[in-house]
Amino acid sequence: MGLAGLILIQLFTLYMGIALSPLLLFLIPVLALSVFWLIRHPEFTLLLIGFTSIIKGFLQEQIPLFETLDFTVLLVVLLWVGLARVVVSGEWSIPKWARGLLLLFALFSGAVMLSGLYTPSPQSGGLKIARFLLFASSMFLAPFVFLKRREDSVRMLKYFKFLSAMILFAMLVNLLLIATSGGLVTYLVRASLLGANPIAVSRSLAVIAAMVTVIGIRQTGWRRFGALFLLALILLAIVSTGSRGPLVSFFAGITVFTLMFESAVYRSRLFMIGGVSIVIVAALLLALPESLTTRFLQITQGDIIVTAGGVERVSTIATRLNFWEMSLKQWTGSVFSFFFGIGAGGFSSLFVWRDFRWYPHNIFVEVLVEQGIVGLTLLCLMVVLAVRHLLRARKQGVISEYSSVWIASTIVSFFAAQFSGDLNDNRILLMFLAIALSSVHLDGLFMKERGSPLLA
Repeated sequence: MGLAGLILIQLFTLYMGIALSPLLLFLIPVLALSVFWLIRHPEFTLLLIGFTSIIKGFLQEQIPLFETLDFTVLLVVLLWVGLARVVVSGEWSIPKWARGLLLLFALFSGAVMLSGLYTPSPQSGGLKIARFLLFASSMFLAPFVFLKRREDSVRMLKYFKFLSAMILFAMLVNLLLIATSGGLVTYLVRASLLGANPIAVSRSLAVIAAMVTVIGIRQTGWRRFGALFLLALILLAIVSTGSRGPLVSFFAGITVFTLMFESAVYRSRLFMIGGVSIVIVAALLLALPESLTTRFLQITQGDIIVTAGGVERVSTIATRLNFWEMSLKQWTGSVFSFFFGIGAGGFSSLFVWRDFRWYPHNIFVEVLVEQGIVGLTLLCLMVVLAVRHLLRARKQGVISEYSSVWIASTIVSFFAAQFSGDLNDNRILLMFLAIALSSVHLDGLFMKERGSPLLA
């Protein structure tokens, strides 16, 4: 069957190359090998799904096929084919320790799905439910399935480093091109990648900064200085996006990680790196062109934007506070909404346009207004149970360097979810949480096999 399939692919490639373009003689085999490799390595496919917000828009512009075929859906299908391979091999199993967490997630997913029955925004709500059940659920479940050995967590971190290096390098090259082409000579510049939302790029960079920080403090000599230099470049890239939330998320996330999960051996180093990072950011804000730092320096005055009524100054911070106030008022508007919310996507009904994709820019407020106290309770129970697992592992001293990176990434993503994005935009938080929990569990098994504790 394998030989017959290979012959069919070769014949198909030859036909397409003759009928359409000789370039397909090269592209089709490369595509086939890439698909095969992604199926064999679902951990890399999962990370790609986490970063699709950066490359999806570019692919839709450059490749007409992706205007009709959703790139994220394609990756999710490949992910599930990879998981199906795990089933066929007889290795499919859900760890007992994770079943309570997965049950809570299933109940929360059910609350989100049922809220579509009474939402005032059926179009945006239906799309939101479908995306959550397809994307977020897959990203949360997958790590519990394919992370079976500590080597799996180590390999996944290597893939994460590779993708992070590509993102940072591309961002720095883009900044250099903007600077050399005179693009900084304007009122406001928000650097990005491939036309993606600067916030999405900045959030990814904040997670990368956390990874470099956690790994960097464990280095010695010139390697530590090299990690600090790399962190400075990442902070430069974050500042250049003009996104304040991810920058705050990085500092808040690293602080919480240090206080809750870092060992005493590295805690003082981490606080020192945090202090140096603050100095670096302050220096960047003073040294960089005003076009890059405007959004940070005018944080209390707001942004100047062009609207239908002319040029106006709008405070994004005040807007978010107003969104949260509106949500709380709507949530307490009736007994039904108090317990069950107004339905998935229902926040958009508070505006003139009504049924469109809009959200309060805070994951807890969003769940509260759309799924009520029931949905919020399930979400909070998930968070509490996950934190208990991680703190228990911290107390037992079984958190490795690899798990520390995943935990720090989870905490940074958690804080980022309080400032921007909706439930689906923040699905990377669920992914990092599942990876962190699985990795910590594997650390514990590794410690039992070796009979000695790990240094966090």
